[in-house]
Amino acid sequence: MTRKTKLWYLNNFNFFSELSMEERTFICQNTVMRSHQKGDTVYFQNDSANSVYFLKEGKINITRFTRTGEEILMAILEKGEIFGESSIVNGRKRKEAAIVEEDATYCVMEEDKFKKLLVMCPSLSLKFSQLLEIRLEKAQKRLEDISCKKNRERILEFLKETAFLSSNKNEEGLVTINSLTHQKIAQLTSTNRQEVSSVFSDLKKSRIIDYNRKSICILNINKLVVL
Repeated sequence: MTRKTKLWYLNNFNFFSELSMEERTFICQNTVMRSHQKGDTVYFQNDSANSVYFLKEGKINITRFTRTGEEILMAILEKGEIFGESSIVNGRKRKEAAIVEEDATYCVMEEDKFKKLLVMCPSLSLKFSQLLEIRLEKAQKRLEDISCKKNRERILEFLKETAFLSSNKNEEGLVTINSLTHQKIAQLTSTNRQEVSSVFSDLKKSRIIDYNRKSICILNINKLVVL
């Protein structure tokens, strides 16, 4: 993969938007570009954690497996996101697996190089700290929701949060969310597929959302918010 291609990706990577050309060049010189197909594993749970990954294209599932082999889907990451950051936090073993959900292209940077980059760019270091804090808060909130909220409430909360985070809004104010299967949403909300299908059906009948295999469209965000 040529440096020009790497730079093109960096210019379209939100996390690195404030970097100078010198800092972007450092990234290009110290990363390896890789591609994987759907279903491939980037790294396994309990693998040695010694690198950080920058997702350029595609989607990555961040998954944990219990001792009994149960799969817990923690997040679905899209282009422009970082994963594998646990190597910076604890530098030991992966606490999760990263599995390709949709054909993906990503860059890999060794832990020591990424730490050097953070020293070179204090604003990036701050942004990285904020990223870690946000992900920790999300994990804590998920645990609280499982304990305190019913299945329907968790599904509605997922839709609201995803809608507000989405940048896909048209002139009429409609919000389009990249489609996830009901099973994936059930995994992300710790519910079940039947419950998700039931909630979605009710919302569609009420003209609050519309959906198909490709996308979910929020037709009335104001009504959704008050549910």
